[in-house]
Amino acid sequence: METLTSALRALDYEYGGGACRDACVALLNWANPLLDAGSSGRVLHRLQVAIADLHNLAGWASFDMGLLESAHLHFGRAMSLARASGNSALEANIHYRMGRVHLHYELAEDALASFQRGLPIAQASGSTLALSILHANEAWAFAKMGAERQALRQFARAEEEFERAEGEDAPPWARFFDLADLVSIGGMVHTELARTCDVKYARSAIPLLTRAISSGGEEASRSQSFRLAALAVNYLVQNEAEQARDIGEQAIAVSGPIRSARTRDRMRPLKQEAERMRGNEAADELSARLTSFMTASQGAA
Repeated sequence: METLTSALRALDYEYGGGACRDACVALLNWANPLLDAGSSGRVLHRLQVAIADLHNLAGWASFDMGLLESAHLHFGRAMSLARASGNSALEANIHYRMGRVHLHYELAEDALASFQRGLPIAQASGSTLALSILHANEAWAFAKMGAERQALRQFARAEEEFERAEGEDAPPWARFFDLADLVSIGGMVHTELARTCDVKYARSAIPLLTRAISSGGEEASRSQSFRLAALAVNYLVQNEAEQARDIGEQAIAVSGPIRSARTRDRMRPLKQEAERMRGNEAADELSARLTSFMTASQGAA
């Protein structure tokens, strides 16, 4: 089960939730009855963690497909099993993922509450990496709220914790959070601050996102799509429409094969910024391409 979950997580990361969700649900239908098989001690503990992690992935894949009711059900089951097993690091990770659902739907205060609920649990787990993940995402929520000082402070904490976590044996559900991902979230924080506080933050967002894009591998297609879309947003904020159009085209091209509703949703801020520059030829071209992509991908979903 652990091996299969790892393989399914890799599919989600590269091709989107649609590439693995059905397999996650099928595996859970087989796995959940094992909890009633009468095992105990170390075997039961490992089984609870394995099934909790699989529910956690099923919740994430469901969220990625826009299936919110299913996502919440799987996250709830994952949380119950993580608590039953006493695995605080996994419990903290589930709080992070639930917070990201709120963040995606622009419920920044709810997202912040989820991340902050996870922090003492991450602290109790002894995982500095878990703390870094939560503080980085806390910064993102603060940036969406236009809370400049808090966003920058929490991201600085995330960077310090990430450095301290070097050499830590990361559990499978946290291994995604590498340096490229940390830098990427920094870019997202500065992108949000450019839109909510001061356009000057576009100047710092661009090198962060460019660095994350150059560091991201081919197996991170969905993340690359998000980064490219955010990078294009910053060029539009700076009124550099031609550069934004070229990068936006790359974001659309990368997003094409990914089975994820989020890739479409994450194009919306880019479309909003392109429409702000209506009348500019490059911005209008980008807006038209985004309309075509978002309509086609919605139909496919």
